Amino acid sequence: MRLVLATVGVSFLPLLASAHHAFSANYDVNEKGSIEGVVEEVFWANPHVHFYVRVTNQDGSNELWDAEDSNLTGMSRRGWNRNTISVGDKIRISGSMGRDGRRRIWAAEVFWADGSPVR
Repeated sequence: MRLVLATVGVSFLPLLASAHHAFSANYDVNEKGSIEGVVEEVFWANPHVHFYVRVTNQDGSNELWDAEDSNLTGMSRRGWNRNTISVGDKIRISGSMGRDGRRRIWAAEVFWADGSPVR
């Protein structure tokens, strides 16, 4: 019985993995944009790193945006570590925008306030 349950459980792993990595479920690849603001929180963990950025709109109101990036291995290959971006840093992020008006962006490119790329 354990073998049957284990076999059935393992057979669902590819479905779970594809559901997790459904980029198009969260982001619109045809809608590119950018945000800029101050980092409020850094979530440095798998499956993906997230930067929560406080964006000030033209009318003075604030919104909290979720900027999602690669996993820890991908980030470290680019030379990033948990201290590369910190709370309080001013950054600009460009990438695919969140679906259905959700305040999220896929962080394809990240820049410091002076315009230089974060490396």
